[in-house]
Amino acid sequence: MKYEIREMNVDDIYAVIEGEEEVFGKSLGFDFFYQDLKLNPFAYYFVLDINGSVEGYFGIYISDYMGDIINFYVRKKYQKLGFGGLLLDFIIELCEMSNCKSISLEVRKSNTKAICLYEKRGFVVSRMRKSYYDDGEDAVVYIKYFEVKDDSFRG
Repeated sequence: MKYEIREMNVDDIYAVIEGEEEVFGKSLGFDFFYQDLKLNPFAYYFVLDINGSVEGYFGIYISDYMGDIINFYVRKKYQKLGFGGLLLDFIIELCEMSNCKSISLEVRKSNTKAICLYEKRGFVVSRMRKSYYDDGEDAVVYIKYFEVKDDSFRG
């Protein structure tokens, strides 16, 4: 099996949408991705390419020394093989290289697999967002803090 994490491009959007629909039951949609890829200087999107096929992705906004994960998945047939951890480690490294003080995300309260992964990587509960999802389920907001290495880069 050959895999890589690479920057997402416009040609990847439909594959990412298909994966979101499989994993989440809905997608952020073509227009959302297209606008972020083309117009948002704070947006970073990467795909997990396995054997030439998009099998996962993540999107993150990085600004003001903070990262905010927009979405993140690995398609079902590749879950439980370590790819989620690989993508999350990539995100963490990207944030560290960008001198982020913290990184945050929302996750369904019922998504114990994802919560376990986040907690293993040092994320801690920040707060709850009541009825955050369309179906009324609460979201748990997780944050990971980074050590400040050099304040001369901070505002």
